[in-house]
Amino acid sequence: MNVFDADSRLAFTSGVLATAVAIFGAIVFATAAVLVPLSALAFLLALAGLALLGCAAWLGYQTYQLASVSYSLDRNAFVIRWGRLREVVPMGEVQRLIAGEDVADELRLLRVPLPGWWFGVGRHPALGKVRFYATGSPDQQIVIVTPECSYVVSPYDDEAFVESFRIRLEMRPTQNVAHARLLPAFANWRIWRDKTALTLLILGIALNLGVFGLSAARFPAAPAQVALHFDANGIADRFGDKSQLFIPPLLGFITLSVSAALGLMLYVKGEALAAFMMWGGSAAIQALFLVAALTLGFSLPS
Repeated sequence: MNVFDADSRLAFTSGVLATAVAIFGAIVFATAAVLVPLSALAFLLALAGLALLGCAAWLGYQTYQLASVSYSLDRNAFVIRWGRLREVVPMGEVQRLIAGEDVADELRLLRVPLPGWWFGVGRHPALGKVRFYATGSPDQQIVIVTPECSYVVSPYDDEAFVESFRIRLEMRPTQNVAHARLLPAFANWRIWRDKTALTLLILGIALNLGVFGLSAARFPAAPAQVALHFDANGIADRFGDKSQLFIPPLLGFITLSVSAALGLMLYVKGEALAAFMMWGGSAAIQALFLVAALTLGFSLPS
């Protein structure tokens, strides 16, 4: 089996820098959120910091993948190694090779605009679905065409790669190989493909963030003592410190965390319906906490 490495140094370096910038941005936003008075602005700054931290984690993982990129081929299969991912393409399905620059104008790929970051799923009017596994620009890319999907690669020694590939195609395969896309274990979790599960979890998180945001927005206008309960005549009969505005979102966060963990345990055991009920109930509770936060927030003087 011949192995051809890709030159991923530029892509790896740009990924490291982008990850560092995202982490620095997350620290800046988090620091600003702590320093400014508690308000809607502080909440938005904290939210931006969390978003950048998530972005940094994603960039870091993709950069880790770029540390090991190679392409292997023999008479039976062409194997793409992209970090922990393996894509096995049967040689019997390969129709032809095309220079990347010949089809670059019509190839469409939504990608992170970093040097060398040519990976993801794109489209071409004639070729259909195209998977990118390249670290070089279009003039360094080679398109491997199969009936179901095409693959864009960028071996460092592209001339030797093309010659070796054509020799293997002329030799024809000695055995049938099934196409396979081998992903890291976490990427194969069923929950990533379950729209109901993801919708319920995202809804619960969004509602809880809404409760936090509303409480933070109304905090500056709150007097030192706020009404926490009203009698049958609508008269406040119990008061508390204005920090009590954050009790609904905190209780909601605890409820969300517990139900998410228990629901995941049920889901892993195959009890999907029970997990859905758990997550749906949690989302409903978040909605009730949102109503409580609205009641507290809008009973305050404007």
